[in-house]
Amino acid sequence: MITIEQVRMLTGSDVYDRNGDRIGGVGRVWPDDAGRPAWAGVRTGLFGLGESLIPLEGARLDGDRLVVPFDRALVKEAPDVDAPADRPLPHDAARLLSEHYGLFWIGTERDRVSRPRLRGRRSIG
Repeated sequence: MITIEQVRMLTGSDVYDRNGDRIGGVGRVWPDDAGRPAWAGVRTGLFGLGESLIPLEGARLDGDRLVVPFDRALVKEAPDVDAPADRPLPHDAARLLSEHYGLFWIGTERDRVSRPRLRGRRSIG
């Protein structure tokens, strides 16, 4: 789990998928309702012009790399969400992204029980 103290280290770090493939670089970080880091924007595509949001649940820092428990293709196919990074994602956007990543959604960021449903794995953590 990424802590509040680690947020500064995230910005600009490279993001790798669960297979070790580079996805892009971290841009902005969105908090949850309690102020904990919950989502990261990953700059993807040519020149890093695209941005995909990824959940930080199940992610870990490995040196100067952020390793996420998802495949690169899933991250690049994430729905587009436009929201200011200084506050939690709107409920609908968080629900849409949670569904995309196969996370269980209870109704609010604070109450979300998130365990990625990954092929061949029961849970993260």
